[in-house]
Amino acid sequence: MATPRELALKILYDIEKNGAYLNISFQNHMEAENLPERDVALVKELTYGVMQYKLTLDYTVARFSSVKIKKLSPFVLCILRLGLYQLFYMDKIPESAAVNESVKLAGRYAGKSRGFINAILRRAAKEGQSLPTGRDSKALSVCYSHPEPLVVWLIDRFGAETAEKLLSENNTAPSLCVRVNRTKTAKEPLVARLLEEGAIVREGSLSDSALLFESGGVQKLSSYKEGLFTVQDQSAQLAALALSPKPGESVYDVCAAPGGKTTHLAELMENQGEILALDLYEKRLLAVEQSANRLGLSIIKTCASDASAYPFGKQADKILIDAPCSGLGVIRRRPDLKYKPELTDFAELVSIQKKILDHCSSFLKPGGELVYSTCTINPDENENQVMAFLGEHSEFELMPIEHPQIIGRAKEILAEGMGTFYPEQDGGDGFFIAKLRRRSHG
Repeated sequence: MATPRELALKILYDIEKNGAYLNISFQNHMEAENLPERDVALVKELTYGVMQYKLTLDYTVARFSSVKIKKLSPFVLCILRLGLYQLFYMDKIPESAAVNESVKLAGRYAGKSRGFINAILRRAAKEGQSLPTGRDSKALSVCYSHPEPLVVWLIDRFGAETAEKLLSENNTAPSLCVRVNRTKTAKEPLVARLLEEGAIVREGSLSDSALLFESGGVQKLSSYKEGLFTVQDQSAQLAALALSPKPGESVYDVCAAPGGKTTHLAELMENQGEILALDLYEKRLLAVEQSANRLGLSIIKTCASDASAYPFGKQADKILIDAPCSGLGVIRRRPDLKYKPELTDFAELVSIQKKILDHCSSFLKPGGELVYSTCTINPDENENQVMAFLGEHSEFELMPIEHPQIIGRAKEILAEGMGTFYPEQDGGDGFFIAKLRRRSHG
């Protein structure tokens, strides 16, 4: 059986060499191994931590290496990143273990470079980490490990002070958040059950159905297997609450996978009515179906198709468009996102979002309601997109967003019908929600 460090190296190599997504590669490797929960946690800490601080770690590699980073083999670079991350960011791992275990990995995967790796890590351990001290975009890029074009964009949009707060928050580990399945239980008995199972939880601050885990994973808990809850960030929970579908209604949920919002809609409908869940990729819809089965929800039908052109036929009572977006609000959960070279080139995404919104909105009944949501904090994908739509579609209007399960700051943010949540302010992921109503006449 592979050690946690060896598995972490394989995942990081998969990302570096093959362009794999961190979350998918991590999941695939964990499914292939039967590791104790403690080892799974270590693999996740190593892989997600290295990806959070990749540019910072590379800055240190370049400082000590006589060989340019671009000329290092993927295995050598990944081993160096792993070793440096343990040295500088994991207090519980002794310095000797960080170096020696990395050298062992080098012996297996980069034998000719073992001495080179050993020398760099021992020098780093002796001299420590030295980072730029300025507050310009280059220095912030290194210190917070965000590509400089993204740093510049954040400063231009939000100002230097807020930008730095966002950069810092993106490097924190968010709490695992779950949503109570109210078709099977209520919050209080679920909390009691989780305590019996050894979990430590606290209530969310934005959604009354949200519980934040303070310790441990969830998928091995019997309450999870019984479908009493599902994993979903509390900001994302607000999208279905904003749409507030009723039992017996017909709902279209487009760009639905992996199904967190789809199943939430079905729960709010008390598993009565019909939901058509659309996603471009059939494989991703398997996650929607598996989640619905575990949660005991039978009203969801899935279809693989392009939401910007799908011939829906009849009009729906409610439509949820969780649009494809840049993902700037979930970088702390998916740190590899920030290194996408086209991340701040938003034009194509904005165009896709517009096509989906224009097309799907035409299949909403008069008097029906539509929620448009994203997991980004980019105004061009959010407020500006919605206002441009309203400017072209006089038959639609913004609707105030209210629901008994929307609590705390969320009530204020969404009161006027549109609002953005920021991870450094609101306790959940970065997220945007707007609610539109199609007028009955005109």
